[in-house]
Amino acid sequence: MHVEQLLQLESLDLALLWGERPLLTREISGVTATDLEDPARFLQQGEIVLSGLVWWSPEASPAKTDHFVSALRSAGATALLAGEETHGAVPGALVDSCREHGVPLLSVPARTSFRAITEAVYLRQWGDLSRRPAHHYALPENVRTELARLLADGAGPTELLDRAFAHLGRLPCYLLAAGGRTIGRTPSAPELPVQRA
Repeated sequence: MHVEQLLQLESLDLALLWGERPLLTREISGVTATDLEDPARFLQQGEIVLSGLVWWSPEASPAKTDHFVSALRSAGATALLAGEETHGAVPGALVDSCREHGVPLLSVPARTSFRAITEAVYLRQWGDLSRRPAHHYALPENVRTELARLLADGAGPTELLDRAFAHLGRLPCYLLAAGGRTIGRTPSAPELPVQRA
């Protein structure tokens, strides 16, 4: 998924505050939410950064804003998605700093949750991965590793299914046999009626 594709999701209602076209076509590798003044050591190359801007205040010096944005740049962040909830709008100083450091900046309206953005990115990535050649996996490596460990420890289908979809919240999911019998389900999934032959 690319930054420009995030902007096209009407349900998120994101707005581009700054970003040149070539920067908007960069691949998003993941999502990190942070309000640290210097988040660089917690970021990975290609991630988008979600920030509620708690670290910023109207009295903040331009150096503080530049320090935050340059940390994103040095870590290789793909874009900054700044929430409007804390200050009512994204500060102009942040827009200027993102322009100066070449970090695309999107505003996140108060009605859009960071969770919705995270889910949109990961659902799209999983869909993209599942359409690639067989040597790629639809599940992120950390989830595959945990599922393999649970399987080796004797976990059943319900526990495996619950863990595979845990990052998506309380999503109702089922694992069905070819004949329609429920083999496993997530805790939020209601029992399906038994089908009679």
